Amino acid sequence: MTSLVLVPLLVLLLNTCWAALLLLGLPGAWLMIVTAGVADWLTPDRVLFSPWVLGAGVLIAIAGEGLEIIASAKGAKEAGASKRGALGALLGGLLGGIVGTFMLPIPVVGTLVGGAAGAFAGSAILEHEGGAEARAALRVGGGAAAGHLVGMLAKFGSAVAVWVLLAVTAFLP
Repeated sequence: MTSLVLVPLLVLLLNTCWAALLLLGLPGAWLMIVTAGVADWLTPDRVLFSPWVLGAGVLIAIAGEGLEIIASAKGAKEAGASKRGALGALLGGLLGGIVGTFMLPIPVVGTLVGGAAGAFAGSAILEHEGGAEARAALRVGGGAAAGHLVGMLAKFGSAVAVWVLLAVTAFLP
């Protein structure tokens, strides 16, 4: 097999692994872009990915990160959270995703459950400490958890878009 086919196949295989790692809370889209850049650098006789393609991948990955961050806080806000509750959703979702990945080592499930539980707890606790009644704080926590799940799905969708972009481009002449 020539390097014209072997290198794109290797990029495709690695990027598929990186996409799977995204489900564990790792930066899969960014690893895909780095892999594409390294593959391009290692094949000086052929341009696999133009700067435009890599730039598009970066923009898609940034959009996914932004959607993930915003969704949890927005879910909390729509449930009536203050700025404290929205901040608790962001911090709790991040911390909960990390803890859940290791405490519940079932691929995808641990990260999703941990992130949603963290967003719930972080927003509910900060809302309650900020003076909200327990029932209102729990409602805000539920909104934060739902928003966090939506954000994780949006981020995964953006990573799939990066994967498709790089997979298609890798095999173009």
